[in-house]
Amino acid sequence: MASQTIRTMIALDPVISASCILSVIGLSLPIVVPPIRNAMSGSEPVKPPKLSEVVEGMRGSGSRS
Repeated sequence: MASQTIRTMIALDPVISASCILSVIGLSLPIVVPPIRNAMSGSEPVKPPKLSEVVEGMRGSGSRS
């Protein structure tokens, strides 16, 4: 019964159906992603470089390692 209702909704209102699917995916991501990210991180996160170091690297000045 429910599968027939879902099929009818998809056939009659495909935009609303797609919107519902995207909203379910969007609402589930904050629940699913953090545990996966925590499991994959083996060490401390890498700190981003200072802005002055980035500017020096773009200009070509400074020491290169």
